[in-house]
Amino acid sequence: MFTTNTLSTNKSSLNYLISLMPLSLILGNLAINLNIIIICILGILTFKFRLVEVNEKKILYIIYIFFFYLIFITLFRNLPNLDVNPLYKNHIIKSFLYLRYLVFFLVINKLIEEKKFDIKFFFLSCSFFSFLVAFDVLIQFFFKKNLLGFAILNNTPSSFFGEELIAGGYIQRFAFFFIFSIFFFFNNLTKKINFFLLFFISFFFFAILLTTNRMPLVIFLASIFIFLLIEEKTRKLLIISFFSFIIILTITFKSHEGTKNKLSSFVGNTLQMLVKAPHLFYTDGTREAISFSNNYLITFNSAVQTWKENKIFGGGLKSIRLNCKIKKNTICTTHPHNYTLEILLDTGILGFLLIYSVFIFYFFNYIKFYLRNLNFKSRIFSMPFFLVIFFEFFPLRSSGSFFSTNNSVIIFLFLAIFINVSKFNLNKKN
Repeated sequence: MFTTNTLSTNKSSLNYLISLMPLSLILGNLAINLNIIIICILGILTFKFRLVEVNEKKILYIIYIFFFYLIFITLFRNLPNLDVNPLYKNHIIKSFLYLRYLVFFLVINKLIEEKKFDIKFFFLSCSFFSFLVAFDVLIQFFFKKNLLGFAILNNTPSSFFGEELIAGGYIQRFAFFFIFSIFFFFNNLTKKINFFLLFFISFFFFAILLTTNRMPLVIFLASIFIFLLIEEKTRKLLIISFFSFIIILTITFKSHEGTKNKLSSFVGNTLQMLVKAPHLFYTDGTREAISFSNNYLITFNSAVQTWKENKIFGGGLKSIRLNCKIKKNTICTTHPHNYTLEILLDTGILGFLLIYSVFIFYFFNYIKFYLRNLNFKSRIFSMPFFLVIFFEFFPLRSSGSFFSTNNSVIIFLFLAIFINVSKFNLNKKN
């Protein structure tokens, strides 16, 4: 039996491990999985059966159902075909292993419910590592080597991530912790804080721009726009920020042709996606009369046409690898590069409704919390969690795989904090 001191030590250890998740994401999948496993084991030892005793039962039960439905539908679709392809067995095993994210989610949720989660330490950790990666991107771009001596590849900085060009996505997810931490050093908005805000918004924007990660850049800009628009105290910075971005883009385009070309093609591909993609849900995108020149649209079409084979219940975890058929305007990839489509493919409309009902419920809860909260710093503190979760679940964004290690840990880490964000009380009313 654990003593009170042991329980207190375990909860402190859990805080350190959770707060070091931004570092684990830099180190890679091995570090992430090791961190998650330790958090899950320590959480089970600390909370025991209390881990599954949640305050908001109805919503949390939906999350339980989603995880176990994923296992059930994967078993149902894959068991009859075990002798056909080793991937069927592999996907069944992975569906069970995916339960680690449920336990990970529950540990964080319970830690917050028992008021033992050190949210300020987590905020500080995210701030530090976001600044470190952004600064390292600039060092690597201008000096051709980063702080650890990694050489720049194809004139595109990747910071500590090596050959994986994901530094922009990392910065986009964590930069706002650093930006909004500025508000904790000032009691009121002043010219000084406005200067720091504008400077660091521009700093992180420039860093993401140099990585040529286009979707993170768009999400970062959209996040800035949302925050400055809905927060009355900072609304006047919107126009200044807009002109700052224009200046940075102009200078970068003139001095870095590769960035200009990638962003220009991205704009054209996005416009084509917005016009043509919705029609694919009720037309056959493999017809001879249709022709796509956009690779993103071809990938999207492949996923939609594959989903139509199992619309309601889905094809099981990572089903596109097994069910995709090569036809005109299709390409079979490991995932459809869109969370919404991947969830529809693997769990069908049923699984989609389950996981998105949680997001939608807490989205409206957060809006009510934000509009009614008179504590300015409390609103600011909650904003990074909202922005990350909102854009993770935003249906139109291109993305990696929902079920990948990196993305799953981000989703369930931030979701656990986001649904509890109204429980944190940092300061008295300003």
